[in-house]
Amino acid sequence: MYVGATMVDRSMQRVAGSVAAFAVAAGFAVAAMPGTASAAPGSITWSDGNSKFTRTVSNVNPIVGDTVTVTTTFERTGIPVEYIYSVKDLHPACLTPVAGSAKMGGDQVELDTSSSDWVRASFGITKYPVYPNISPKSQTFEVQYKVGVNCARDTPLPTSMHYGGSLGDGTYQDKGPAITVSSDALSTTVLTDVAGAQTGKAVTLEATVAPAAAGGTIQFKAGDNVLGDIPVAANGKATIVWTPGAAGSYTIGATFSGRSGVAGSSTTKVVTVADQPTEPSPTPKPSTGSFG
Repeated sequence: MYVGATMVDRSMQRVAGSVAAFAVAAGFAVAAMPGTASAAPGSITWSDGNSKFTRTVSNVNPIVGDTVTVTTTFERTGIPVEYIYSVKDLHPACLTPVAGSAKMGGDQVELDTSSSDWVRASFGITKYPVYPNISPKSQTFEVQYKVGVNCARDTPLPTSMHYGGSLGDGTYQDKGPAITVSSDALSTTVLTDVAGAQTGKAVTLEATVAPAAAGGTIQFKAGDNVLGDIPVAANGKATIVWTPGAAGSYTIGATFSGRSGVAGSSTTKVVTVADQPTEPSPTPKPSTGSFG
């Protein structure tokens, strides 16, 4: 009887794609909403014989620098019990697994991270059972990823999972939920006006980035001369002291590098530098002759 049930599950796994077509379509509809600023979790559920799987992504519309949590829950809707031997989580190559984040059944587990687009964890063959009618009725695999700057923007990036168990292997491609990295928010950089600049006198250059927040740097330039790269403070400002050496018109540039979820921007402003005024020569005293 046990062997028969195993064969049924394995044969069903080969046609799982058609069984779960509606769930996959629904998941991609959730994931394909670009530009969402707040966290938008997405979830997919499908069945394969008496096995039921639910994959959840904590935020399917993250921005660069966000950390997303991906979970896969294993359940059984009919006999016999199944033991989960291994889980292979497929992810976009631009996502980096967070060290120490992988768990199975609440236990921290080691990850094989030898591939750029999947991680894998293997377990003892009797450690994680899934029963249809007694506890534990489910087991959940969890892993976290950091969203990289090299992720394509506003494009659904597929995720999925494979697993091995006592009832056979399950190979599920592009199940989802897909992850769509939102485009970076636009920024503006503004230079504060500079008046009264003179040669040989220090002047403070100030640039302000909006939206204001700490992160990234401002590179200041006077013509082609790089003055320095200054970190942006929490108020969105960065300043540098500049001492012009010659009179004339200078194109001052301020380039914001960008930060997590915010694109870079730049601006220029022409600053006129004047020579310092020359002190008048003292008037000589008149001669008083020999009496002087």
